[in-house]
Amino acid sequence: MPFVEQYRRVANLNLLNEIQPGDLCYIHYKRMVDQWRANPRWTTAHEIYRDLMISPTVAIDVNEQVARRLAWQVFFQLHVIPYELQKRDENGDI
Repeated sequence: MPFVEQYRRVANLNLLNEIQPGDLCYIHYKRMVDQWRANPRWTTAHEIYRDLMISPTVAIDVNEQVARRLAWQVFFQLHVIPYELQKRDENGDI
């Protein structure tokens, strides 16, 4: 879950005794949302997903991998799908 309590967010992560899966998800989700807000387009969603899919996962902890993938799923549902629905309304359905 990327929507962790405020005290657990990035600025305070170094103060936490233990990093939890939700903290990891928050870190990745925030990066995705920041990139999206800078340029909300399908191309941006493509780039975020491409980077997720082609980044080396061998050296990444399994919890980190899962957090990244879950962050993508939440991001896609909350940001990309609403954008696509708007574009469908503007440009017409298939």
